[in-house]
Amino acid sequence: MRRTAVTMRSMGHLEAAHVEYYLPDGRVLLGDASFRVGEGAVVALVGANGAGKTTLLRLIAGEIQPHGGTVTVSGGLGVMPQFVGSVRDERTVRDLLVSVAQPRIREAAAAVDAAEHAILTRDDEAAQMAYAQALSDWAEARGYEAETLWDMCTTAGLGMPYEKAQWRQVRTLSGGEQKRLVLEALLRGPDEVLLLDEPDNYLDVPGKRWLEERLKETRKTVLFVSHDRELLARAAEKIVAVEPGPAGSDVWVHGGGFGTFHEARRERFARFEELKRRWDEKHAQLKKLVLNLRAAAASSHELASRYAARRRGCASSRRPGRRRSRRASRTAGCGCGAGARACVR
Repeated sequence: MRRTAVTMRSMGHLEAAHVEYYLPDGRVLLGDASFRVGEGAVVALVGANGAGKTTLLRLIAGEIQPHGGTVTVSGGLGVMPQFVGSVRDERTVRDLLVSVAQPRIREAAAAVDAAEHAILTRDDEAAQMAYAQALSDWAEARGYEAETLWDMCTTAGLGMPYEKAQWRQVRTLSGGEQKRLVLEALLRGPDEVLLLDEPDNYLDVPGKRWLEERLKETRKTVLFVSHDRELLARAAEKIVAVEPGPAGSDVWVHGGGFGTFHEARRERFARFEELKRRWDEKHAQLKKLVLNLRAAAASSHELASRYAARRRGCASSRRPGRRRSRRASRTAGCGCGAGARACVR
């Protein structure tokens, strides 16, 4: 299996191990991506646009499957998609809250909706029995407890009780109100692990300060994407960076906060430059030796054998860099980067 879920622990973690993902045209988007977010850690996922951050979140959420490697999540998983804040369709507040609830709540809510529609269209004994069963299943799935939680969320985020807010269309809310409502539901909810894709988008300054405080206070395990430097500096304990490369984006972890991230990144690139310099120097030495042996091989059979051996060695030498993915090694050049497994504990 590509994705493993473990639900026996009260706190959660997530781990990606040697994850590979290819675009439809065959290009490598993620090559050998590995990192771990430990229990209770609040970690930021950063990188250039198009590097694969949202794809990595979708892989962790199980929306898409990796072409290699594994993703493991312990505890319940709550996800805030990037589109929250720009909902302009016919969905209601209830629909939005159900969409970020646990799977059993979503399934029970869909059954209640179908049963209510049947009651309205035909209202026979079978429809009434189905509706009664749907309400029973809703109670068993702890749907009424979820509604109590949602009442707290709408009161805090919208200033009105759930009973009044539930049928309001989401498109009548501002982007900030949509974000705040979903964040309230996820941060107050039962899921131990949260994936938040740009949670600060659409929030005003007080909203961002509220989010910073909630992330500092939460005991949940959180991986979030943001481009806001203040939020990154104030809320993220560690940084998972996605760096584009010729053999797919590489993932590495900075064990400190965002304040020291850029210096660590410069030092990392400097180490790569030093490795490349040493490789170039060694390659030049081998090339010079091969040329000298070729000149001497014309008059010596023994030197001709040594020349052939050195030439093979020079041709097979590679630049230092990360271990390439299995598929990339068959289709791409050597490439430079770091593929060492990284861990956030």
